[in-house]
Amino acid sequence: MKPKTATELVASIDQVVSLPEVCLRINEMVEDANSSVEDISQVIMQDTNLSARLLRLVNSAYYGLPGKVATISRAITFVGTAELRDLTIVTTSCRLFSGIPSSMINMQDFWHFSIATGILARQFSKQCNLLHPERLFVVGVLHDIGRLVLLWHLTSLARDILLIARGKNQLFTQAEQDVLGFSHGEVGYELIRSWQLPRSISEVIRHHHEPGSATEHRMETALVHIAQALAYDLVWPSDTDSSSDNIDDQAWEITGLSLTQCQETLGQVGLQIVELYTVLVGNAVKRTAPR
Repeated sequence: MKPKTATELVASIDQVVSLPEVCLRINEMVEDANSSVEDISQVIMQDTNLSARLLRLVNSAYYGLPGKVATISRAITFVGTAELRDLTIVTTSCRLFSGIPSSMINMQDFWHFSIATGILARQFSKQCNLLHPERLFVVGVLHDIGRLVLLWHLTSLARDILLIARGKNQLFTQAEQDVLGFSHGEVGYELIRSWQLPRSISEVIRHHHEPGSATEHRMETALVHIAQALAYDLVWPSDTDSSSDNIDDQAWEITGLSLTQCQETLGQVGLQIVELYTVLVGNAVKRTAPR
């Protein structure tokens, strides 16, 4: 049965697409002023796989720390409790939705695209002198998570959407509205809310294809909008239809950036994208076009 709203869809899968207990616990502790760094690190260390991946992230060139970080408590000291919470959620999210048919989407490509979006959004935010640019990495990686929900839970309808959109980034939202009555941005918004993550994440995800419609976090939304367009062209290049050609004019007005500036940044972060992809997803594989 087709859900009437994004809220109804997410409510129906709440117990299936939920964060692991360790993420929920860390999220609670970060919001609790009585929780210490040692308390949080002890919870993370209960999951050895998660601990190892977090340490690899913190020791990557992405952070460029002066020396090797050997413990989770030390990692928290460097990046802060809120950011480590966000990294925990990103790391865990890359392991969700493993059952989507490969005929519908190449998951390696999807996470390559998402990680590239996160890294670009973070770099653009620095150029705009935005406070806490690290949050943009998290939002960028998670910005299209609503698409995975649709592909995974509404497979038949998602196939119709793919046929209508024909692999063109700018057509997905309208195709979803035509078929479902709501978009993957709304689904992502509801999912992030159900995970009890900050509004600064959920609101950007909700409006990332239409930055002019955002009433909160407009700069962050515009930055992710630009980043996802360039990342889409990077992972799924087309000789005839560039996603960056369809960047909303309001995004340029809000950020003060130019396409030339952003394309230059894209050329500077290639190694970061490869490194973080390897840490979060695994070894890179040959890309294929979306079907």
